[in-house]
Amino acid sequence: MDLPTKIAAFCRELGEGRLLEISRRQQVEEVFRAAEEALRSGRIGPELEADLDQLDQVVAQVEGLGLYPAPLRAYQPLPGPVRQTGARWWTCPLVQCAGRGRVRPGQQAPTCAAAGRPLVAGPLPG
Repeated sequence: MDLPTKIAAFCRELGEGRLLEISRRQQVEEVFRAAEEALRSGRIGPELEADLDQLDQVVAQVEGLGLYPAPLRAYQPLPGPVRQTGARWWTCPLVQCAGRGRVRPGQQAPTCAAAGRPLVAGPLPG
């Protein structure tokens, strides 16, 4: 799984408080805080990924499922001219994570927990 997808999973948890509570109970709050600070300051790299992987393991031990989404088979279009579908995707305003999902008509923009700013509607990722 790529780092932007891991960051997107972590960002979704930042706003809820559940991951922080689990981290406190399992005595890994310092890992949670280090990941949060690295993300907010833009330090995206192997240290952040290691912290996210550790938090994923802790959540999996406690709840049976980790932070990351299950891997899915993805459709890959055939080579050739690229057609735009017009579909929009909520993207990270800091361009650090994989985003949050398809934009639906009339939907209010979710907030990026790391940046404290609304996500931005952009083209569907390729």
